[in-house]
Amino acid sequence: MRLVSSHSFYSCAAHDELLAAWNVVKNEDGPLDLDLSSVSFFDPYGIVALVVFLQSLPDYALPVSLKMNEFPLAKGQKPSERGAVAYLTEMGFWEEVGGRLATHHTLLPVRPQFSEDKNVLIDVTVMHTRDAISVMLRKSGELLQSLGFSPVAKMHVLQVLSEVSGNVLDHAQSDIGGVVTSQTYRSRRSSIRYLVMSIGDAGVGVRNSLSHNQKLASRLDSDATALGVAVGMGNSRFGNGGRGGGLPSVLDIAKKYGGSVAMRSGRGALAYRGEDDQKRVFDAPPQLGTQVRIMLPENRLREK
Repeated sequence: MRLVSSHSFYSCAAHDELLAAWNVVKNEDGPLDLDLSSVSFFDPYGIVALVVFLQSLPDYALPVSLKMNEFPLAKGQKPSERGAVAYLTEMGFWEEVGGRLATHHTLLPVRPQFSEDKNVLIDVTVMHTRDAISVMLRKSGELLQSLGFSPVAKMHVLQVLSEVSGNVLDHAQSDIGGVVTSQTYRSRRSSIRYLVMSIGDAGVGVRNSLSHNQKLASRLDSDATALGVAVGMGNSRFGNGGRGGGLPSVLDIAKKYGGSVAMRSGRGALAYRGEDDQKRVFDAPPQLGTQVRIMLPENRLREK
């Protein structure tokens, strides 16, 4: 079976296209041939989504033959210092998915010991425990301070990372764990620099998690509406009070800085635009677990 991406920018839309195509071919004989030759840039959402997708593929789809511009490498070949393969190497992508690929491990790109890329805040990090989240938050705090973010902005960014990462451990029930990565980059459309964070898992999904709360059951008629319920204050899988404030607080922070939030779970999607406080939910291709992307304008994070 074969999947081909037509996108040059691998993020939400590109991965949804891949998921829709996978849903068509997933019952064919494997292994999977994945062609991403057209992709020239990955954002954190795209990286996390691809890691989770590859890690959760059934055994009959393995090993995956991945094709990209400059990948696989020929013996003795080194990739360019710039480009998608170099960026994935910088982010620690190959260490997490190399075991799922047909390419021999000796031919995988090797991440340099020291990085000159100041845009990478969090490389691909898999979290199974609270201790792992604490380590990630500590390192992130040090980097945010070095970027000159205001103390309040730094606190808000760490709050977002903590809330969404903690949700994975509390709700996802995923053997893969939570996958997180973050970077800053300049938007091609607006030329504004953004801090972009993404966290994903291959767990039970938002709708299945919220269904444990009988008070919410009548409101969960689809994955899309379940996402709308999840970002409402006080709505949690736990029936006791004092829970369900994490995702609403993430949207509040996006509103404060004029950022955006994108969420995917099951067959549902949510898009929130903080600039005008607009939220919409809609249907999307099915995927395992839940994935979140938060974008915050970097210039506003530096305001005193």
